[in-house]
Amino acid sequence: MRLPSLDERLQTAADLFTACDTGADIGADHGRLSCYLLHHHICNKMIVADISADSLTKARRLMNLHDLSDRAEFCVADGLDALKETSAQCIAICGMGGRLMSGILIKGESRLRGAELVLSCHTEIPRIRTTVCKIGYHISQEKLVRAKGRYYVVMKAVPGKRAYSEKELYLGPIFMAERPPLWYPYLLWRQGVVACEQGHEAQLQWIREELQSGNVDS
Repeated sequence: MRLPSLDERLQTAADLFTACDTGADIGADHGRLSCYLLHHHICNKMIVADISADSLTKARRLMNLHDLSDRAEFCVADGLDALKETSAQCIAICGMGGRLMSGILIKGESRLRGAELVLSCHTEIPRIRTTVCKIGYHISQEKLVRAKGRYYVVMKAVPGKRAYSEKELYLGPIFMAERPPLWYPYLLWRQGVVACEQGHEAQLQWIREELQSGNVDS
């Protein structure tokens, strides 16, 4: 049985996931990421968690198709409550809004137990960078991908405090240092979005400064 394909966003999340004994997929939806990690032996076991029982039914069905259910623990839970009884060495939280993800991290901080984090939210990305700092983590990697016609940021966070400027929290410290191939097209798109919003003059100026540093016509 052929594995379901991962789009660019989930493939990037899989690539950032640290090989470990026990991983966790919080907000697993249909379980594609967990299935990939188990099939490729990136994790020996996976905690597959979602607040939706219907989603977990679909994830369980997918695992059954690929004979992986014996290595998966399915858990209907709110965020990191899935880790009440079990710890994981690497945790993925993907595919939700930034406000929700931030709340999950803050509420469940004590359940992280030093696990590395793979994070990808659809909105309010600076909020996630700020939250990462609040819980005593820092960003070790950031990847920018384009999937289904839109941009996604996928980041990896690890324990250890690090100070970032407001500009770095907004744009991304690793992006500013490495300037990946999609960086300037992403900034041009972001500039158009921010220019339509009120009260974001500082953020718009940061985008323009970054574009000018790359000699890109803004």
